[in-house]
Amino acid sequence: MNLLSLILIIILILSIFQTIAGVGILVLGTPILLLMGFQMVEIMTLLLPISMCNSLINLILLNIDKKNIKIDWQIRNYFFLICLPGIAFGLFFLKNYSSFINFNLIVCFIIWLIIFLTYINKKKNLNFVKNFKKSIILLTGFVHGVTNSGGSILSMLITESFSNKKVNYMRYQITFFYFFLALFQYLVIVFLFYSQDVFNFKISYFFALLLGVMLGNILSKKINENQFKNIILFLAFLSSIFLLIKS
Repeated sequence: MNLLSLILIIILILSIFQTIAGVGILVLGTPILLLMGFQMVEIMTLLLPISMCNSLINLILLNIDKKNIKIDWQIRNYFFLICLPGIAFGLFFLKNYSSFINFNLIVCFIIWLIIFLTYINKKKNLNFVKNFKKSIILLTGFVHGVTNSGGSILSMLITESFSNKKVNYMRYQITFFYFFLALFQYLVIVFLFYSQDVFNFKISYFFALLLGVMLGNILSKKINENQFKNIILFLAFLSSIFLLIKS
C-alpha cells in the first residue's frame, strides 16, 4: 500500500470518529502521523484543513437537523477570550521550546487525570469542571497549540458540563468549538511558519472525509448519551497512549 492510500484510509476512519464525537482527526491523526515519521508542522498543515472541513460540514448538517440548538454563551465567551490566545501561546512554545520540554507526557498526565476523576467520583468531577472552567479552557488552547490534542480536553469539558443533554446538543457544542480551534491554529501556523509549505491539501482527501461524514452521521443516530460520553473518553485515552508511545 502506498503512502497516499494509507493517508486516505486514516482520513476516512478519523472522519467517521470526528463526525460522531466532534473530535478525532487532530486528536488521533497527530500521534498516528508522528509515529509514521511526519514532522509536527507538516502534520498540522495536512490535518487542520481536513478537520475544519469535517467540522463545518457537520455543523451545517446539525443545524439542518436541529434548528433550535444554541451555543452555550459562557463557554463561548471563555473560549474566544481565553482559549484562542492559549493556542497562540502554545504554538510559540512549540516553535521555541519543543526540544527542551516533553509536551506529550504532560498532555498524557492531564488526560489521565480527567478520566480518573470522571470515573472515580462524577459529582466531584462536575464540581471541579465548574470551579476551574476558565483554567481548563486556557489549558485546552495551550495543549492544542503544542500537541494538536486540545480537543480531548475540550470534549471532556463539554460532556461533563452538559452530561444531562442529548447527544446532538453535545455534538454541536464540541464541533462548533473544535472548528474554531482548528481555524485559529491554522491561521497562527500560517503566520509563524510562513516560510514553509502551509498549504498541503489534495482533492482526494476531501472525498475521503466526505465519505467519513456520511458514514459517521448514519452511526451517530444509533448512539445514546452514555455511549457518546464513553466514546469521548475512549478517544482521549487512545490519544494519550499514542502520545506516550511517541514520547
